Amino acid sequence: MPLSSDKQGLVKEHLTDAEAISAVFFGLCWSDSKLAHSANINLDKNETLEEAVRRHNLGWNPIWLTSAGYTAYDSAGTLIEDNSHAAGPVTWTPEVRTFRLDDKVKDSEQGHGHRRRTSAELAVLSLWTHAVATRGITIDRPLELTPNARGALFRDLLIYFLQNSLPSGWQVRHEVPLTHIRGLHMRRDVGARKSDILIIDDGGRLVAALSSKWSWRSDRGTEAAQMVPLTRYRPDVPYALATAEFPRAEKVARESIEDRTYHLCPGWVGSWMAVNELPAGASPLERWPSLEALRLAGISRAQTLALHGLDTLVDDLRNSGDIL
Repeated sequence: MPLSSDKQGLVKEHLTDAEAISAVFFGLCWSDSKLAHSANINLDKNETLEEAVRRHNLGWNPIWLTSAGYTAYDSAGTLIEDNSHAAGPVTWTPEVRTFRLDDKVKDSEQGHGHRRRTSAELAVLSLWTHAVATRGITIDRPLELTPNARGALFRDLLIYFLQNSLPSGWQVRHEVPLTHIRGLHMRRDVGARKSDILIIDDGGRLVAALSSKWSWRSDRGTEAAQMVPLTRYRPDVPYALATAEFPRAEKVARESIEDRTYHLCPGWVGSWMAVNELPAGASPLERWPSLEALRLAGISRAQTLALHGLDTLVDDLRNSGDIL
């Protein structure tokens, strides 16, 4: 299904801003977490948010949310500028809606697993909110998307982004039968399989085959079935992966069967990893005292893992035009 005009406008407006594109894709493919209420921590009267973090042994820093534009109120509805005026749960404006990022930790999880998941979700929400707020981006976040709908929307956004980022005359084609690719067209073992995304330059040269996977764990058998004939009969064509996978991002970077992998938001997934790895009892207030410290830690982690973003994918495809 073609992208709506408002979604096309969001992508086109921010083509050259890598973090904005990450924010647009993420916001449009939103998947709500049922644990967003974990942000509503209980305060004692005359207690600061930081003191509550230490008392509850939380793995996230409230300053991440306030730096992103969220405002905290105590249970009496009074703005928390320092200490709370009443005991009870904090409420946030705007409403805290975290992403469901980790399928490995159940909603019912307790203890350190709950701490890790909720803290990492709040970290990514803070980074995402800061990205859209500082750019004035307005995104109508979906209330519910099925996994198939999310994967299809990610693919369509990716195709539109690439088509508008690559040189004039290049084509970004979806679901091309493998038998329509030169070298595979008369092979008896190719069958009726189709490619995910093909990138073709202005001279008709097949530059790369690209698989789009919002979640890396999905459809790996189908993906392998596509790759076998392509790598056998067209070994000159690189096969790449674009994904938004979080819990398996490190495995993707190190073990993916594709020639190259690209992540929707490498810096944010790096921050997610860092928060996930915070030991029980360690303080996020000391480790990441600001949202900027968290952001820089994520970038450093992504660079260590050689996680590259969609902007690098565009550069790599463009540069292939100079290869004879």
